[in-house]
Amino acid sequence: MAGEQHPDDLKMRGQHVDKINVDGQILSADEILARAHQRVQQKQQVQSGHGGAQQPNDHEIAAIKAKNEASRQKIGQKKPNLKATAITDPVATAAIPKNVTSSEPVKNDTQATLVKGSAWLSAGNMLSRILGAVYIVPWMALLGSNSNRANGLFTQGYTIYAIFLAIATFGVPSAISKLVAEYNARQNVYQSRQLIRQSMWLGIFLGIVFGSAIYLLTPVLSMGNANFVPVLHSLAPAVAIFPVMSMLRGVFQGYQLMSISALSQVVEQIARVIYMLVTAVIILKANPGNWSAVVVQSTFAAFIGAIFSMLVLVWGWLRYRHVFLSSTLSQVVPEEKTPTLRLIFNILKESWPFIIIGSAITLFQLVDQYTYFDIMAHFFANTNTQLQTQFALFSANPNKLIMIIVPFSTSIAATILPMLSGNKATLTRENIQEQLKQVIKLFALVMLPSTLGMFAIAGPLYKMFYPIDVSNQEGIYLLQYSTILAIVFSLFMLLAFVLQALSEVSIVIKAFVFGMLVKIALQVPLVRYFEGMGALMASMVGMAIAIAYMLDFLKKVYGVSLISVEKELWQLFIGAAIMAIIAYFVVFLLGNFVFPVDTKISVTITSLLSAGLGGIVVILLYLRMGFGDDLLGSKISYIPQKLRPKR
Repeated sequence: MAGEQHPDDLKMRGQHVDKINVDGQILSADEILARAHQRVQQKQQVQSGHGGAQQPNDHEIAAIKAKNEASRQKIGQKKPNLKATAITDPVATAAIPKNVTSSEPVKNDTQATLVKGSAWLSAGNMLSRILGAVYIVPWMALLGSNSNRANGLFTQGYTIYAIFLAIATFGVPSAISKLVAEYNARQNVYQSRQLIRQSMWLGIFLGIVFGSAIYLLTPVLSMGNANFVPVLHSLAPAVAIFPVMSMLRGVFQGYQLMSISALSQVVEQIARVIYMLVTAVIILKANPGNWSAVVVQSTFAAFIGAIFSMLVLVWGWLRYRHVFLSSTLSQVVPEEKTPTLRLIFNILKESWPFIIIGSAITLFQLVDQYTYFDIMAHFFANTNTQLQTQFALFSANPNKLIMIIVPFSTSIAATILPMLSGNKATLTRENIQEQLKQVIKLFALVMLPSTLGMFAIAGPLYKMFYPIDVSNQEGIYLLQYSTILAIVFSLFMLLAFVLQALSEVSIVIKAFVFGMLVKIALQVPLVRYFEGMGALMASMVGMAIAIAYMLDFLKKVYGVSLISVEKELWQLFIGAAIMAIIAYFVVFLLGNFVFPVDTKISVTITSLLSAGLGGIVVILLYLRMGFGDDLLGSKISYIPQKLRPKR
């Protein structure tokens, strides 16, 4: 009834619980609706008076857009939970012609960001991995006849170390990268800052727990190998500091500051390698036969590298603090604060799959480390020294070289992760589909020439890094097979990161479990008949099963598969294959007619010349095929016209 007042109305009289300040006036919801209705009627009268709807001119459109933007900012400050995309003006929307907006700039910006971020992380990963492999040459030369045994022990320690790092960080860095990107996409400034702060405390806690764990569990993990005990003890400090360091890297990647993350990796490797070589010289000068002490100091070098990496990250934080504090405090809403325990739980919930994603390759290698010696001892009568040498030939030695190129895929994945996470909340399925295709092409553009090129020059490359002796031929065969395995490992890592970015965690877990079960089932029979090669074959089949499962899911849900970019993949493969043939021909000519006797200098010259010539060939081929646009974007204009495809 008119004029009737309910008790609730009387209680709430005078309180602006449903009112808002509009241009200096406090208005209720009913008053705002009335004004809006009146405004619509006025517009209709004006339009009817002019004989129908009239399209506004460019000046009027700009004024409408400016007014709407100011309104969005006001509402965003008062109600930060509201999504700006939901606040629209139908009059302004109808007024703007369809050809005014376009998704092309968004697509180009996204592609440029993907390529730039991947370039930074790929460059950082490549330089750090090259440094991590190049040290092998002087390191093993210093160790002489004990080099393979030392490298095998070093690899065993680092495999355990990598697993502990994966568990200690709990995948949080990648999760932080993903969540920071999502919060920033929603303009949730306070939540992003709180996430960063709490993740740092979590990193300190995890470092202390797992650094202590690897030290205390050493008797179990060493499997009775006395030389293994001090190696694991020396890795405990690095495990303690690594979680905080990697979480800082995740923050930088979430803000697309890939250069700082890449620089920290390079500095880390430089400091580590210098410490390894200096201590090796000092120890061997005092006692030439003390190779185990050299390994201990070489593994402790991980802690030295982490210290220098932290210094770079702290410098980066100070250098780019304006990016992290870009929003004013007036835009921060403390009332939205999430309880600390709940936020940490959210971080862990998002991050635990990254343990599997980030350490999948290491877990497959861990199966080899803890089964190979027992299987071989059961079927063959080999000494422990022989088994250590064989383990180094199929696992340690090839792994050092293929891990130069495998991180390319993780660099692409680390870049796409925050982009896909943010875009999933703001863009359409078509935008995500386009990005997925771009990621696959970029992956093939980098990985195919890298792996096929390494396959072609495997002979001189292996002799360049490792001692030239009777074991070379077996090591070269294993390296060539490992380069093919590198493609499978890399593709698994890429797809796993992509699916995680799309919040398809269960698919990644199922794929990994299926692949691991196949690996374990095939391990005994394949090692029995093919020894070290059999272990690599079991890994290949297991990873292939996991990849097939993930590709099938992407095809069904997002309509993206290798077939969707089949033409580009074939072109990239043909270009890489031509490059590999030319590189192999150069190796053949130099090895048979120029350098008939293998020396360190001759194999180094052969490796560099064949790799350099092959690299020039594949770059020219890819430019002529039109892939320069994907990689360089607008900067393709700097390339001479004769090197570009005909239009």
